[in-house]
This record gives sequence, structure tokens and C-alpha cells, in this order.
Amino acid sequence: MKGAQRVWLVVGLALLVPLALATEVRIVSWNIARAVGANNPRSGQAPFVAKTLNYLRPDIIVLQEVGGDTRVSWNAFAQEAALDAFVRNNLTYLGTNPQRNRDYYLYVNRLSDGWVSNAIISLYPFRTITDVSIGAPYRGLTIGLIDVPGTNGLGVFGVHFDSGGDDGSSARRQTNAENTRNQVRNWRLRNRNSAYVLGGDLNENEDPDLNPVRAINSTLPDGRLYAPISTVMSARLRDPVPVDALGGKRTWRVADTNSALRHRFDYLLVSPTEPGRDRIVVLEASLFNTRRFPAGQLPPGFAITDSQNASDHTAVFLHVRIDRWRSLPGGGGEWVPEPGTLLILVVFTGGALYWRRSWAR
Repeated sequence: MKGAQRVWLVVGLALLVPLALATEVRIVSWNIARAVGANNPRSGQAPFVAKTLNYLRPDIIVLQEVGGDTRVSWNAFAQEAALDAFVRNNLTYLGTNPQRNRDYYLYVNRLSDGWVSNAIISLYPFRTITDVSIGAPYRGLTIGLIDVPGTNGLGVFGVHFDSGGDDGSSARRQTNAENTRNQVRNWRLRNRNSAYVLGGDLNENEDPDLNPVRAINSTLPDGRLYAPISTVMSARLRDPVPVDALGGKRTWRVADTNSALRHRFDYLLVSPTEPGRDRIVVLEASLFNTRRFPAGQLPPGFAITDSQNASDHTAVFLHVRIDRWRSLPGGGGEWVPEPGTLLILVVFTGGALYWRRSWAR
């Protein structure tokens, strides 16, 4: 009997091994509406931004609208200094006196309209990070490869498309989407083993149950079809469709009434499951909006107005598991951990040991 108990103990431990080996990552993408920056930011919002981030405890943060309300000659290094001060002084989940390039890493996009741009904050080092133009009005795509332990590196893209429903804005947004798609496709070819995510305010929704800013698949004045979300997703991205605590998926605007939520503009898209590339398994996909919790179920310490005091956009949150792709000699490969393989091996070994002990009696 003791032998059988040992076997089942071993089997139970085997079930835990894959979970222990897997790499879990918490990611937030958020348009913080100029709450942090070096050019007259809306500093009153910053404590509410910090409160939300301290609650979600992300490993990687993709921000849009880092900057302020005064147009300047964009100085990304000054913006990084402002963002660094915000992180050090406000993100308490990083511990006491966290230091840049030791406890966290950050980068602000070098391209801007003079008011705002996007940024990435990571608890893991950047292997590489840069930005490229994706068209007017001075929009930049941030492209990072982050050294997440237990993976082949995680690609992280941050972006903010043009806004507005007129012909000019819609054409610029479609251009932003096409250039982003092309950049992601090129990155995929250069980084064949790495998973990747794209976070951003894309300023459009193509959900059939929501109203778009401009009719999807309508013809732009230059003859192109308008479908910016589909265009981006054609770069082999999939949409986990995060929802808030009441099951809603709209992300803008976070206002005084639930009915004021108008559009789904904010996304965290992830790479597909395909052989040769690290696999992303989405464990949770949610929107954090304090106005969208059932009565009496707000997280402790939060007020119903906290989200709207932080930004007019909700924070998009993903909790994912990344299974590393390991190439094998002679071709082929496998995802690690491989729960089925491990379990079969342990069950077979445990069964053999149990049979041997029983036969010896």
C-alpha cells in the first residue's frame, strides 16, 4: 500500500512540474492620458495610475500618451527621466528604492508629435529596443526584445494610432496599421523562436457588436479599404478579447456613467501557437475599470471613481504563460514544459517501480 501511495505522490508532483517550469508574465497596456511626462503633464492623475499598476503588478508595461499638455521639441531622454521618477517614487510593488537598469528597465519612443509618445517599462532587461516611424502624425512603433527568463526572448511592440473619424485621420490610421503590420512581419522572420505581443491604443474597433469610428471595409479617398484592426492582426496576431468585471469589452471613455463607455480602442494582441515559436497561453485577459465591478466587489482600497481619475482609457491586462520552444538535433522540436510527455514518463516509471516492489514481495 505504501508503494502505491508513493507512486501517486510522484504522479502528483509530476503534474506540478510543468507549472513550476513554465514562465508566467503579467502585462499591461494603457493609454495614461498624459499623466506622466516632462512637458506639463496631468500630474493629478499619476497617483491613480500608480494605484492601478500596484494592484495589477505587471512585469511589462506598454504605455501610450507619456508626455503632457505643452507642445515642445520632443526630448525622449527628459521624458524617460520623468517616467523613471514616477516608477521609483510610486510603483511600490517593485520594492524599496528600486533602481533603473537593475530592478526595472524603461524606454520612451524617440518619435513624437511634440506632446506625447509611447513607452515600455519592464522588470526584465531589454536585449534590443528601438522604434520606427509608422506614418503621420509622427507616430512611432516601439519594438523591444525582452530577456524574459525561460523563453527565447519576448517581443513587445507598443503603438498609438492616429485618432478621428474624418477622411484624413482615417487614412492616416490605416497607414499606421499597414506599417505596423509590415514591421511585425519583418520582426517575425528575424526572430523565429520568440513569442510576441502588441499593446496599444489603435483608435478603432471592428467588433460586430460595437460601433466603429468609420465604417469598416469602406473605401478611403485614396482607394484603399479601411480596416486597421484586421490589418494589424494579419501579422499573425490573435486577440484574447479582455473584458471587465461585468463582461464588457469597451475601453473608452471611462466617464461618470457606464453608458459613456463608447469604443474598444485598446488592445493587447499575442502571437499564435505555431511550431518553432514559444507558445503563449493566456491565463487571464481583463480590463481594469473601477466603474465596472459588481456592487460591493471593488478591490479593497479602491473607489468607484479611481479609473476615471487615472485616464479616459481602461488598463488592459494579460496574465500569460510562455512555453519555450526547444529545437531538437536532426530537426523538429518541442515546447517546454511538455506536460503530457513528463506525465507519461513519470507514470510509466512509477508503475514499473510499483510492479517491481509488488513482485519482490
